[in-house]
Amino acid sequence: NNDGKVLFNEKCSICNFEIKHYKKRSELDFTVAVTWKKIPKKLHVTFDDGKELVGVDAFIYVWNRTKGYRWLGTFVALPVVKQLAVFAYSILAFLLFWRFKIFNKH
Repeated sequence: NNDGKVLFNEKCSICNFEIKHYKKRSELDFTVAVTWKKIPKKLHVTFDDGKELVGVDAFIYVWNRTKGYRWLGTFVALPVVKQLAVFAYSILAFLLFWRFKIFNKH
């Protein structure tokens, strides 16, 4: 289902570019996190029941609901691939978050 709200960091130009692309190809609810305290270091999907997906799980959710990306969601969900993706994304997200936090202070 498409009832999740996708929270992303608009200050990150890479994140913003990617989300703009997904917006054109899906019906998902993308929401910009508006304050630094609420800007996620990783992509988040939140649900009304309190459930939350973070990082690679959030991307799998988005990809499975975005035209042309379902194959990627299925592939990255494979156990070995997912472990590698979680590791790589953790490093990338950390570097991007701190790069944009330092250079875009409010």
